[in-house]
Amino acid sequence: MAEETLRDVTAGLAGLTLQGVSKIQASLTEEGKVPEYLILGFNSEDPQIQKASVIQIRRILGNSPSEAAQPVIDTGLVPAIVSLLDSEDTRLQCEAAWIVTNIASGTTQQTEQVIDAGAIPRLIILSASPHADVADHAVWALGNVLGDCARIRDRVEEEGGIAALIKLVDRREPSFEKVQKTAMWALFCYLNPLPSRKLPITRIKHVLLCMARYIQETPVNKANMESIEYAVQSLDRICGHDLQRTDFIATGVVPRLVKLLADSSSSTTLQKQVLKCLVYVVSGSDDDTDVAVDAGLLPGLLVPLETKNPDLCRLALRTASNVAAGSLSQVYALLDSGLLKPVVCILMDDQESTRCRREACWTISTLTKKVPGDSRVAQAFIEGCCVEALSAALLISDLKVKELAVSGITNVLEWKPPQGSGADESPLTILRSASGPQNLRAVRDSRDVHDKMIKKDCQGLLTRYFPDCSRRARV
Repeated sequence: MAEETLRDVTAGLAGLTLQGVSKIQASLTEEGKVPEYLILGFNSEDPQIQKASVIQIRRILGNSPSEAAQPVIDTGLVPAIVSLLDSEDTRLQCEAAWIVTNIASGTTQQTEQVIDAGAIPRLIILSASPHADVADHAVWALGNVLGDCARIRDRVEEEGGIAALIKLVDRREPSFEKVQKTAMWALFCYLNPLPSRKLPITRIKHVLLCMARYIQETPVNKANMESIEYAVQSLDRICGHDLQRTDFIATGVVPRLVKLLADSSSSTTLQKQVLKCLVYVVSGSDDDTDVAVDAGLLPGLLVPLETKNPDLCRLALRTASNVAAGSLSQVYALLDSGLLKPVVCILMDDQESTRCRREACWTISTLTKKVPGDSRVAQAFIEGCCVEALSAALLISDLKVKELAVSGITNVLEWKPPQGSGADESPLTILRSASGPQNLRAVRDSRDVHDKMIKKDCQGLLTRYFPDCSRRARV
């Protein structure tokens, strides 16, 4: 070692005491390497110098994990760092687990370095430590390892890591709330729904039950919000692993999800995740949808619609359209809930996003399928200004909206008010008053609409119902 380098190393070692460690701002060298004095300090027989070196290595990684992971690996210290997880010193255990966490946030090759050094079984043991800080750091590391790839995820599971995390989530001790929440996040990482990481549902049913228990038993407040968000999002991820709706419903979590949706203390993020799960439920059979409807889903949808948050509105409207496609009793429940009015308002509001207006049009167009066969639905449809809304939708510059509007108008014009029904106006009369013929002609003649089928359908409606408006203007 050159004399000048030796002097620098000695100067660095001189500051490596637990009292002076906070004064040193260790960083990678200009060559992108871990300073030599930290490597020497780590191998020192002086416990204080070794601990100070570990702390500084952890800080280097914490400041720039993506840049520092490989330089730390290149020191050859990873096996020794992992062995510190067996230390009787809880501070060293925490620092070592923290370093493992940051290395495991890198590439698969970098994560494999800590795994090959024996990190997984040690981290699982530490996750059950009576010291909350030690357990929490171990769980963070497990979460990062689980999030890497399917092969590494499977290895953690085979060694008992998932079972250990479930025990932590089910643990109901105030002193371990932080660990419980970190375990929730780690299980969320385990459930990554990418096609390359898909899991057989038999392997994750116990995780489903764990998440459902947590959601049902945990009060909604600021302290718990993030972990409940992860729990509900985990349910959504489990659905992506080909979960059967009957298994989802059997957990008993659906009524709780409906309550979370309508709870004013729920965050916007939580409401979004809840709606994704409820969309999954109501896109199944009528029996599946009945579970959500009976739990109060439809009045609950008014809450996200009133927030004016585009994502929430879109998901709420998609949920409503799925219910509208269900049984007649479900359609009646939708009408009784008062949902139709805000749906119509969204469709007719030029200030709403196109995506929301498309979902609103989908809901109304779906309802029209019930209009010809049921006078109650027809009357509510007319009184709710749905015919006018469909006419207005023809002018929205979105091809799908136009398609849905034409389909809805076709359905609703099939209904003829029975004699003595008390209907003041027929759909045909209302549509004419709402500029329906002109709007149909506008779609038919538009140079911006290239779908020939829509143009043909518009012409068919004009020929059949409005022959006086069916001819093209002479140029």
